[in-house]
Amino acid sequence: MRPQAQKRSWLAGTGHAHGELTSMERYRRSQRLASGGGLRAADRPHPLEFDESGFPIPQRSPTFIDRVARLLRSG
Repeated sequence: MRPQAQKRSWLAGTGHAHGELTSMERYRRSQRLASGGGLRAADRPHPLEFDESGFPIPQRSPTFIDRVARLLRSG
């Protein structure tokens, strides 16, 4: 095989591996952002109320109807 052809086939092979690494990093980044890893501490969900000893009071999760009603009221 000629040196240029050999170099081209080597570059093609490394380019393919680099593409896989890039897609793997994209996947990891998207998973980290989806799990809240991309949010600052102030932007993350947190309890709104605490009892007298400092423990968080569990917050009720809004139902679908509550969320839709809130959107309709604000719009």
